[in-house]
Amino acid sequence: MSPDAIDQFNARQRTENKLTKDIFTLVQDLKTESLLGDLEKTLADITAKEYYTAAGVRDDVDMMDNIKHNMNLSGVVIGEAPRYGLVVHFASQRFLPTNEGMYEEKDDYDFDQLQNSALDVGTPVAVVHTSADGLWYYVMTSISDGWVEARNIALGDVNQVKQFAEDNDFAVVIRPKADIFLNESMTEYYDYVRMGMRLPLSSVDVGRATVNIPVMDADGTLAVKEAYMNAEDVNTGFLPFTARNIYKQALMMLNQPYGWGDMDGEQDCSRFLQMVFATVGISLPRDSKDQAQVSNVAVDFDEKSIDDVKVAAISKSPAANTLLAMKGHIMLYLGTVDGKPYAIHDTTGYKKTVDQEELTYAIDRVVISDLSLGQGSQKGSLLRRLTRTVTIE
Repeated sequence: MSPDAIDQFNARQRTENKLTKDIFTLVQDLKTESLLGDLEKTLADITAKEYYTAAGVRDDVDMMDNIKHNMNLSGVVIGEAPRYGLVVHFASQRFLPTNEGMYEEKDDYDFDQLQNSALDVGTPVAVVHTSADGLWYYVMTSISDGWVEARNIALGDVNQVKQFAEDNDFAVVIRPKADIFLNESMTEYYDYVRMGMRLPLSSVDVGRATVNIPVMDADGTLAVKEAYMNAEDVNTGFLPFTARNIYKQALMMLNQPYGWGDMDGEQDCSRFLQMVFATVGISLPRDSKDQAQVSNVAVDFDEKSIDDVKVAAISKSPAANTLLAMKGHIMLYLGTVDGKPYAIHDTTGYKKTVDQEELTYAIDRVVISDLSLGQGSQKGSLLRRLTRTVTIE
């Protein structure tokens, strides 16, 4: 796809498919969108799940009452113009304003059900609500909404934030993670950013790129300062959208640890794909169910679809820009070898029946596999679970 075609694709996700958003038009959107209703629904849905706390308490009523109070629902003003800011340190984005975890199973600490996503340094946000204690902002980004600790966001003028976010001279991160330093000798560490993140670029010298980063001034407001990164960690502008570049970026993520909802600074299956395609300027939604809706060029399957039909449809799809989607998971199609389709994906693991006992095998990283993974389990193989192929074009 050419840059113009990519711009058109991204525009369709915002305007037609409503899968991403332009945070700088939220003044109009918030007049018709019920922020209060969304917050109340999230709270009700989580409360109904009766999750375990980190201490092993199920359905902790006192904890939920405290969280509800801190959500400051009575303070929500519909239609009020949002404030704007930039993320100054890597930050978790939560479904509720708390760092306390909640879990479907007792002691299942790898899957915090309150973890929605995470935001890299330089991410522009629209702040639409504040917690009762003032320590949390409810923010909207182009791909996700949720609560972020206020200490990680510097507020500024909307034009200042927009100029930073849309600067035509920028570097895009092409490594899984790239460190940011505050001095030219790159010994004073500041933070890191992940693949696909863009920052305004001042210059590139031998071995060093000079970028702009947002910081919080002494009075808490937004300021921008120069910082430094390894030149090999970034590209000047987006990479061309070619199969070779998608393969290269995806394979660079091979063996990177899995992180549910970006926990511990890592990524899950959908964030992995979002990061890879962001390097070429493609703006995918955050979640797998939305990524499965980005294109009309798709083949759908139902429970009656036989494996051979699925393999034939996959094999006809263009590798490196076809997504393989199923409930709760999504992968990137790499190609077919000896009649077997292969995909690269970020996964926690798979189940396999051994001596009539179903065992779980942990992977917890980005891997390449064929689609037989999970075959013989109650859940079924990746191929059996596949519901759609989606070609990005």
